[in-house]
Amino acid sequence: MPNDNYNFTVTTLLEAAGIKRSSCRDDECGAKQTDHIVELQLVVAALNRLPDTTHKAGSGWERRLVKFFDQGHNKQCLDQEDNQKKGTAVRKFIGGMREDMSDEDREQISMIRDHWRKIRDEFNEFRDSLDKIMRRHAK
Repeated sequence: MPNDNYNFTVTTLLEAAGIKRSSCRDDECGAKQTDHIVELQLVVAALNRLPDTTHKAGSGWERRLVKFFDQGHNKQCLDQEDNQKKGTAVRKFIGGMREDMSDEDREQISMIRDHWRKIRDEFNEFRDSLDKIMRRHAK
């Protein structure tokens, strides 16, 4: 019998991890918003390509995964408008809407791709799945 894939949204992944979405602002960023460089949207898109038996149920992997992407090595401070533009670029990218992507959108994805290469040495199966997404539409 074939396995089903995970079927998370950002909200359900955070719930499974036992983590509440935090405020966009923190002391380090002042008036700017704290932003995940590798967006949780990308994390969910990659995760949902994997069989739902990839990680052992009840082992806390969801929390470790979210915490990995919520560390300082994956955060930056952005103005609200820039944060929204980046999120839109990621949604276009995940949705395969290459023709709708502006040069600015492509630069955002390129920055995420470069950052991902630096931090990807955990969660091998997840890494492979996100790698496939990031290679899509590569220049």
